[in-house]
Amino acid sequence: MMDRYFKLELFFTSCLAFLCASGIASAQATVVSTVEGGTEPGVLPTPRESSSPRAVNLVLPRMRPGPDITLEQALAAADRRNVTLNAARLEVDKADAQLAQAWALVLPGVQASLQYTHMDHEDTLDFSDSFGALGMTLPDMEPMLVNPQEKLVGSIQAGMALVNAQSWYTISAAKMGVDAARFAVEDGRQQLLLGVAQAYFMGVMAHSLIGLREEQVLSSAQHLKFASARYNVGTGLKIDVIRAETDMEQARQELLAAHLAFDNVRDAIATLTGMDGLPVPVERRDIEPPEGDEDRLVKKAMAHRDDIKAKKAMIGLMEKQLDASWMQFVPTLDVGWQLQYQFTEMAQMGSTDRSRWALVFTLSVPIYNQFRYGDLDYKRASLRQAVLREEDASRNLAAEVRKARRDYLTKLSSAEIAERQVRLADEALKLVEASFAAGTGTSLDVTDARKTVAAANLNMVITQLEAQVALLILLRNVGWDMTVLGDR
Repeated sequence: MMDRYFKLELFFTSCLAFLCASGIASAQATVVSTVEGGTEPGVLPTPRESSSPRAVNLVLPRMRPGPDITLEQALAAADRRNVTLNAARLEVDKADAQLAQAWALVLPGVQASLQYTHMDHEDTLDFSDSFGALGMTLPDMEPMLVNPQEKLVGSIQAGMALVNAQSWYTISAAKMGVDAARFAVEDGRQQLLLGVAQAYFMGVMAHSLIGLREEQVLSSAQHLKFASARYNVGTGLKIDVIRAETDMEQARQELLAAHLAFDNVRDAIATLTGMDGLPVPVERRDIEPPEGDEDRLVKKAMAHRDDIKAKKAMIGLMEKQLDASWMQFVPTLDVGWQLQYQFTEMAQMGSTDRSRWALVFTLSVPIYNQFRYGDLDYKRASLRQAVLREEDASRNLAAEVRKARRDYLTKLSSAEIAERQVRLADEALKLVEASFAAGTGTSLDVTDARKTVAAANLNMVITQLEAQVALLILLRNVGWDMTVLGDR
């Protein structure tokens, strides 16, 4: 299960890198011809070939249709439908089944049996022949049946352990096993929901990136229109028009790349939530960071983290199993009861009662069994291993929480700086465009300013996403329940 989460994190990292790269270099995508009235999703119209400045005929690509989904709906759908999570939940059912098996060691057991026997001949005893051999004469007698040729016997047996310390500790260990399984499954569930939340916010950011790219395309088209108009009246240069066309084509390519990145994230959301089609995240919700300093957050994590609870439960499980191994040296006392009934003809010798019952007490005293000593060593090593793993996880937890908090504060500061850079870049672009319109600036200045604005906007989207993801990781490290993110 953890391998799946590693692959999911790798996918998110790849998507984030793709978004970053789209602002550095234009995407290498094939542009096909214009479709009348619009374009197919993810397809850009091709500019018309012309040796002279052309009129701008711009058609933006459409987003692929899909059902709208909120964060709350995404988390609930993943919690309900995710196949990996549902498979992991069966571990709890398996632990419950093992607990039921452990109870069978001390609860009464009852079974019934029916035995049919067919012999090659019946056994009889003739007293006339026997006494005749002794010189005694007896009147003629029918031979007596000693053992019938066919016999049908039914029996009911019941038994239970009166004193069996090993079984008692085995039941306690099975109970601890159920707790350990529940905590482990819950930890995996929270990891999955963290991945869903990360994918959701990545989808929101990717959607907003499309809006930014569209604004850049429209702005570039307006700049091309203005440069073409100046060239047509003889007040502009051909190089200004070429630069404006190049700027617009790059913006169109980056818009297409944004659409493709958004579809990739939507596909990841669909896989995690078990939904059909490509869901569209429709809200951008701000999540409040956890309150308290680092020490307080570490204490919260120790109290709420399910992975720590699972490791502590595993220690309890190993302790009970070790105790159960020690109880192999303790005598046991069992009781059994049996009722037997013969349906076929009874032997003529002895009692004619067809039924018999018996009560049996069995005291077993262990003397020597080498297996017990090896089992003790194995259980001691398992307990020590569980203690060390819990110790290691508890030590790493504090470092994880502190690092997650610092990462979040760093990303939050970067996002604030990125927002200020966008405002400054927008202001600089307006000044450069005004200078170009007045004839005191060049188209190269406008192109550089547009690239600066595009890079600033992309950096703002990326840093906001990184801050949001860092906050989600911090909440998870503190032990926050990911299912309530939709309610925050």
